[in-house]
Amino acid sequence: MFKCPYTKLDHFEVDIFPSYKDIEVEAWSTVQKEQNVYLSIPYLKAIEESLGDEIQFFYALVKNKNGIPVFIQYFQLVEFIDNKKTFGRKLFKSLQGQFDPNKGLSLNILVCGNVFSDGENGYYWSDNITPAEASKIAGTIAETISSEYVGPRKTGVIIFKDYWPESADHCDELLNLGYQDFMIDVNMIAHIHPSWENMEDYLSSMKTKYRTRAKSVFAKAAELQIKSLNPVEILKSEKRINELFRNVQNKSEYLMGSIKASTFARLKENLKDNFSLRAVYNEKEIIGFSTSFFHKGIMEANYVGIDYKHNKTKAVYQYLLYDYVQQAISSKSKELHLGRTSELVKSSLGAVPVNMKLYGKHKSKIANLFVSTALRSVTPSKFELRKPFKAKFIEEWTH
Repeated sequence: MFKCPYTKLDHFEVDIFPSYKDIEVEAWSTVQKEQNVYLSIPYLKAIEESLGDEIQFFYALVKNKNGIPVFIQYFQLVEFIDNKKTFGRKLFKSLQGQFDPNKGLSLNILVCGNVFSDGENGYYWSDNITPAEASKIAGTIAETISSEYVGPRKTGVIIFKDYWPESADHCDELLNLGYQDFMIDVNMIAHIHPSWENMEDYLSSMKTKYRTRAKSVFAKAAELQIKSLNPVEILKSEKRINELFRNVQNKSEYLMGSIKASTFARLKENLKDNFSLRAVYNEKEIIGFSTSFFHKGIMEANYVGIDYKHNKTKAVYQYLLYDYVQQAISSKSKELHLGRTSELVKSSLGAVPVNMKLYGKHKSKIANLFVSTALRSVTPSKFELRKPFKAKFIEEWTH
């Protein structure tokens, strides 16, 4: 455990931990109160124990002058890899030729939040402080960790991810600390109607065109079987799951941290029914899988793995998306968070885009000018939003 030397937090006691094992569990839980599964000790344990050799972790616990825990924060130091050189080209343009545009970037980034999930999963606070105070504390601690505790894996870049639109006001404190806000691809959110008890109810609410598309997917996937795996079964298929996941990763524009089957097994062991890994079988071979989290009425689609040689003929990816909807209905979830990418396909399922902000900063003032310019050039991908539900259904739903 480290004592935070930062004088800007004179009214608080800040402890920084290099491992979840050092966390004062009772104090952490007093703030977390089971409000965010990604800040729960079982989740943090699963991630650190399976990825501790690849990612450096930091945890912060803040108490007020009366010794009452009021704030918790989570960091991951990860390697950012610009797979498709997209960001590198934008940075090259903004820096007017100081970098080779044909080379992808690779750098270490200190992330406040969770590189393996979307949403505000970097810190949480109690009612004893305001949201604005929480953001100021978060930004201050991030700079301290970047300057004092990162160690041999040096990084000058700090990223806060990902904020919902309603959080914009209190994030002004990050702007005051010199961070630049920016947006990448939208998060696709599907609202689950309370009257849907099964897939037939869901499909009957759709326009004929989209219902026909769904049935076409089910017809292509008719010979496939899908099954939820337990920790032992996940590890038994570890090699195949990792292979399928790499297939998807290789198509990504950039990578920021990598997860693996052993992590999924630990998550399933630690989180039980709050985590799911579903495997798609073609006879006895796994040709796809999906993972998801369930917490407080929200189902969050997480990762997929795909064997692309079967994807077109058996509609593996779309089958997994419809299975997400099925799981959301069965679990009585109110919302299904389908994440980024494939916005057009996801909107065909009834998901709508929600803009989310990230905040970035380089601790060098000069470098931060260049980073800010590059971040401003990052914008969400454009796509045509589909509207699959019947007008009558939408009217009844909204009224």
